[in-house]
Amino acid sequence: MRFIRIQVEKLIKLQVISLSPSAAGATSYILFLQAANRSQLGFPMVIGLTEAQAISMYMEDIKPARPLTHDLFASFINKTEVKISSIEISAFQDGVFFAKIHASGQHGEFTLDARPSDSIALGLRLNIDIQISESLLEEIAIPMDTFHADSEDEIEIVQASIPEVIAELELSLEKALADENYEEAARLRDQLNQLTK
Repeated sequence: MRFIRIQVEKLIKLQVISLSPSAAGATSYILFLQAANRSQLGFPMVIGLTEAQAISMYMEDIKPARPLTHDLFASFINKTEVKISSIEISAFQDGVFFAKIHASGQHGEFTLDARPSDSIALGLRLNIDIQISESLLEEIAIPMDTFHADSEDEIEIVQASIPEVIAELELSLEKALADENYEEAARLRDQLNQLTK
């Protein structure tokens, strides 16, 4: 009898570090996510105004007079037999992030494609783990050393450091192009697009 070993990709739990306005315009925000147990690995994600408000309101414990879309969806889930097991940032292609919602119901397990920003807003409300594969995290992560502080002012430091991140990425991109490391250059360009588009 022949056995085939299937290697399951290790998933890393993420935490939301900060949410700040994008320099690109008033309708976009930069959400910073970081590995919960590997603080040197993190990455930015550009999200829209509506999703940014939904995430910010939850993080700041602001209760709207009437439920917003993500609040309504979370309440609906809690009233049904559907259980969400995890939110996964599943891919990063051409400067765009993709996500999957892993869930189970009366007829078994299923997966839904979703925008990461909506998934994160929902996951926070339901206290569901937000995850990413280890290989994808290492592929898209940017140096987080400059974003950490030992004080409670960490989030303000992260927000103030975004121009520094852009400058550092631009320097790294120039070096990758000079070294003819085009795969690295493409990865860095995608990250810059996320921060500046």
